[in-house]
Amino acid sequence: MKDLIKNIIESSDWILKTNLILTGVFFCVILGFIFVILYLRISKILRNQKIEKYRNIFSDFITRYLFDEKEVSLEAVQAFKQAHIKHTLGKRTAIQVLLIFEQNFNGEANQKVKELFVQWDLKNYIQRDLKSEKWYKIARAIYIASELNLKSLAPLIEKHIDSEKDELRQQAMLYYIQLSDNSPLEFLGRIKKPLTRWEQIYIEECLKSNYTGITPDFSRWLESELNSIQSFSINMIGEYNQFENIPQLVPFLSSESPELKKETIHSLGKLGYPDLVPHLLKMFKNEPPAVKSFILKTVSNIGAIDDLITFEKMIPKDDWVSRQVYFNLTNFREKDLSLSSL
Repeated sequence: MKDLIKNIIESSDWILKTNLILTGVFFCVILGFIFVILYLRISKILRNQKIEKYRNIFSDFITRYLFDEKEVSLEAVQAFKQAHIKHTLGKRTAIQVLLIFEQNFNGEANQKVKELFVQWDLKNYIQRDLKSEKWYKIARAIYIASELNLKSLAPLIEKHIDSEKDELRQQAMLYYIQLSDNSPLEFLGRIKKPLTRWEQIYIEECLKSNYTGITPDFSRWLESELNSIQSFSINMIGEYNQFENIPQLVPFLSSESPELKKETIHSLGKLGYPDLVPHLLKMFKNEPPAVKSFILKTVSNIGAIDDLITFEKMIPKDDWVSRQVYFNLTNFREKDLSLSSL
């Protein structure tokens, strides 16, 4: 092999020399790739082992702090901080473990977890992430702030209510809902960007799962300049059975927005508004096909078959969309009646 390489080097054939050089380069590249892969793999294993070690250390200390009969002194808390929370990895792991304890314990234990967060000065780490230019760090920081009830960070979070990044916008909404005692939707008055349908669903879900205070009066946002917020408020009035707000919903039956009309019809139907069908009869003739179809579906759900027949007589002959909806609804009702008579 050595003689072969020596002959190629001494040869005047440049093609052989070029092949030898390229072979050597490719061999070095392959060795380099293997080295990098092994290095990254070993580094990841060592890092994971270090993180797991930190998690166990933090878990043991927090468990003692929460449940030992002998109260852990402030000096011990500070000594632990000096020993284990000196760098980013220690701070990040401490927050992760604290969040696990915070989510799994209520009452006094939950409060002590939040006290430990303050005593370890981890709030500065969250503030730093909130000022980061990387959206995922900001989103993570807002989530932690909402879970640990960090109300003092509200000024840094407020601007993300209108963020172009959906994840940031949603985390900011969750923050305000979760930390509120009696005004969970206060941020709606500061929103300038319309709510998407998904965001409306998200806010509703947050209200039901993360808010434990007094149910807000949703009529407050019926005067919003954004149709999406008005639509959300109308829907919530129906969802939370706020019958006292029916008089404020009725004018929206005359709205210029088809979406607001449909949302109003849906909520009034849900609230059992007795004059809904007469209102729909008056407006039906002048509505676009999409609204007519929605009216027919609503009447099918809340009215009698005679009401549906009355609306059918008002459908123009060339409105094939509404006629198709009516045909499907009557067929469904007939099938339903035949099945119930068996």
